Amino acid sequence: MVAEHLVLAGRYELLTPLGRGGMGQVWEAEDQRLGRRVAVKLLTDEVLAGRAEPNDLVRRFAREASVMAGLQHPGVPAVHDAGTYDGGLFLVLELIEGCTLGDLVAEEGALPVAWAAGIAAQMAAVLASAHGRRFVHRDVKPQNVMLTRDGTVKVLDFGVAAVLDEAGVTRITSTGETIGTLAYMAPEQLHSKDATPSTDLYALGCVLYELLAGRPAFEATSPGALIHKHLLDTPAPLGREDVPPELEALVMQLLEKEPERRPSGARETYDRLLPHVTQPKPLGDVDPDAAGRSGMLLYSRVLVRLSRLEPAEPYVVSERSTTGGRPRGARWTFVHSLWLAPTLLFGLGTWMSFAYIAARHRRLSWLLMTVAYLVAAVTGFTLLGTSPEVGLSEGETAQGMIGLFVVLLVWPAGFLHALWINVTTRLPLRAQMEAAR
Repeated sequence: MVAEHLVLAGRYELLTPLGRGGMGQVWEAEDQRLGRRVAVKLLTDEVLAGRAEPNDLVRRFAREASVMAGLQHPGVPAVHDAGTYDGGLFLVLELIEGCTLGDLVAEEGALPVAWAAGIAAQMAAVLASAHGRRFVHRDVKPQNVMLTRDGTVKVLDFGVAAVLDEAGVTRITSTGETIGTLAYMAPEQLHSKDATPSTDLYALGCVLYELLAGRPAFEATSPGALIHKHLLDTPAPLGREDVPPELEALVMQLLEKEPERRPSGARETYDRLLPHVTQPKPLGDVDPDAAGRSGMLLYSRVLVRLSRLEPAEPYVVSERSTTGGRPRGARWTFVHSLWLAPTLLFGLGTWMSFAYIAARHRRLSWLLMTVAYLVAAVTGFTLLGTSPEVGLSEGETAQGMIGLFVVLLVWPAGFLHALWINVTTRLPLRAQMEAAR
């Protein structure tokens, strides 16, 4: 066991153990020369002695240093130093303060759509950069992703990354050894086939599913049963009405068994996630607004405008809007609000309006509203039609009065209800659908 306050290379003092993994220990340390806190990953002789092929672990450790140093991405911890000491090898990394996605889901459960999409989009951006440099992570999972207090995502542990060559993948592990974590492994990994960028996309789909559902995509009581589900089963629907159909469709496509049926790459995945990324409320102690004036966020905002990835002019809608696209004009709003017209038919047509949007967006809650408004309309007009006496001058019966009351209530209430749904949900959904195309 490594001792506390051990000083490596004459400058890195080990302070507090942060964790232990398959490739050794991680410590919080102080760089005495520069006076800053860092993370130090250790590959000890003790760990090497317990391995049948210690040289393989050394190669993976060296590969992690090479990959992470080469990426130079804000979503990957910076590599400061690497070397040897009496007890083994060490790697000095940027110290990330935050929580893993695994801990976040355990504490918060299913995340709001904006947070889930924002986290996954940042992960996709990191993977796009890694894949562009011909690296495949091969072990994307919630425990390998950290979320800082300003909402920044950091993808950790590239220690099992493989380098792509012209033929596919150059393995840096033992022949036949399966690398990854079972709950997030793609079917091709389980078949011991070469990992590709699409393999990382499957794992990203597993993570995104877990962020939205609050549970893994597949669960089982034994490794064999879990493998069977990854190979053959279709994930259960997310079961959340606030998840746009386009986002759920992306999750399910990422989890396709055949790699060629998944999105074409991490960049496509990023582009399809971006319309669902909106300004969310704080999540526990994670609050991007609190760090809105931080140097990195101010710097990145300028780069976005210079790159013309987004318009520099403000949106017509609020920044908190879920439209996720360019300003929408009056004509666009009018056209996509025409579904409200049946609600004006004296209470008879409200159910028609909700039937249309329920079918268009496949929302169970709107289908239930359809049934409720249809029952109310039929009930009200049936009572009026079968009342023996209708008309105030002749004195209405109790049955006729109830029928008239139902009709008069359903008419304005249904219109106001539909108008509220249109402004808060329907129009933003239409904008998201168009932005995702």
